[in-house]
Amino acid sequence: ASETELRDLGLGYRAPYVLKTAETLVQRGDGWLGALRTARDPAYVRSELCGLMGVGPKVADCVALFSLDQADAIPVDTHVWTIACREYDSSLRSCASLTPEVYGRVGALFRSRYGSPAGRG
Repeated sequence: ASETELRDLGLGYRAPYVLKTAETLVQRGDGWLGALRTARDPAYVRSELCGLMGVGPKVADCVALFSLDQADAIPVDTHVWTIACREYDSSLRSCASLTPEVYGRVGALFRSRYGSPAGRG
């Protein structure tokens, strides 16, 4: 499909990201995603997925958790951050935004609290 066709299907600004990701997946071959499914390092899996155009940490962790059997992946959004501040580490309230460091801290809190598989807990 072309970018225009994808936009017409309702993908809007995401259309070029979908196209580029599809191209990248074809280039990396069938084994790439399978290797991510069997990898045991959530940070590695997140990093690999973040290498796809338009994929950030939260989307990468969502894909890792729900599609690649990475049960320790913790997709951190504002709601998860709020829970972490309220229930696990009130010092997070002093953080101005969800930086990569804060994102990592929040995920680590959930993993330490719930063990493995923290993301499915």
